[in-house]
Amino acid sequence: MKLAFLGPAPPLRGGIVTYIALLHRVLTGRGHEVHWASFRKQYPGFLFPGSEQEGQCASWLDLPSTPNFVPWSPWSWWRTARDLEKQAPDAVIIKYWLPFFAPGFFGVTWLLRRRTRIRIIYLLDNVIAHEKYPFANLLTRAALRQGHGFIAQSDQVHRDLFEVLPETDPAVVVDAPHPVYDFGEPGQPRISKLQARKELGLDPEQRIALFFGFVKPYKGVMHLIDAAGALQAEFGEDLKLLIVGDIYGEKQPYLDRILASGAPGTIELVDGFVPDETVEKYFLAADLAVLPYVSATQSGIVQIAYNYDLPVVTTDVGGLPEVVFDGRTGYIVPPGDSVALAAAITRYFREEKAAEFAAAVRAEKKKYSWDRMADAVEVLAAGAGLASEEDRR
Repeated sequence: MKLAFLGPAPPLRGGIVTYIALLHRVLTGRGHEVHWASFRKQYPGFLFPGSEQEGQCASWLDLPSTPNFVPWSPWSWWRTARDLEKQAPDAVIIKYWLPFFAPGFFGVTWLLRRRTRIRIIYLLDNVIAHEKYPFANLLTRAALRQGHGFIAQSDQVHRDLFEVLPETDPAVVVDAPHPVYDFGEPGQPRISKLQARKELGLDPEQRIALFFGFVKPYKGVMHLIDAAGALQAEFGEDLKLLIVGDIYGEKQPYLDRILASGAPGTIELVDGFVPDETVEKYFLAADLAVLPYVSATQSGIVQIAYNYDLPVVTTDVGGLPEVVFDGRTGYIVPPGDSVALAAAITRYFREEKAAEFAAAVRAEKKKYSWDRMADAVEVLAAGAGLASEEDRR
């Protein structure tokens, strides 16, 4: 089968780039020919709240791509559609995560639907955005209406799809959970926890609770910082909250909150984008992953943690309770509750749950395979269960 992606590729960086590269590799390994129609630019510089949009990608994820697409340039939408028309894939797979990209996705897919018989498959991270965007649902609806099929990565996303696009035929929606992320170099053995800590300059004896990922308001990092005082009172210098990620927006409010927590020595803030080759080290070095989100659909960070058999403390929002099982693979606490967050982290370490929870994570993560996602792509690309062209228009 001939397939194509429309999405950001190296040298652009971020979880979406990594996701597409991993799925690309799996589909190619299953014998498909894959073309990557990529972004030439992702955000205008003045709108990008992080540090840098581009960076070096791990060599094993840096796959060939054709950069034409610019989200705010209709001329680029036409070029991208022409490129895809020339490649003539059976289907184009589009990762959907923000309404900012909806006009461009609409432009490309509208052209493809009227000029070709290429199927459009939307792989849904979010249907309803975590943060406010002008006309978000209207834009999302316009883009998704061009889809022939949809892959929902959680029950929450599935429900959101039918809220925004209620006329969607259930037969064209396939549920497939977000696969695990493996950031290790293929064919190379993993380093030990001790070695990972040594390379990152971390104490080999401390308990380490890790927050990892872009630092945005909806991620709830402020509530994790607020939990530091209680954790310091319980563990003294034996526990570190390690907050690692590119801060979107101003850094100073986080620094101020750390000082106000009364436990600045308990918190280590590593600000900046983490290269692919370094991501694995943080998860190997940690004892526990903490996701204090105040809103979510699903999270790729859970899937990174699970890949490394790392239990997770997170909040009861969106699809997170679908993948983190309270008292088995981690703990679920109410969102915005720093006291409950500190109590869950304390319980995990005091009751020595690491081995028990890690065993449950190893069993649970078998459901989150890339082959299962590839199966969903193949089913929709082949047209199984799809409505007719006339019905979908």
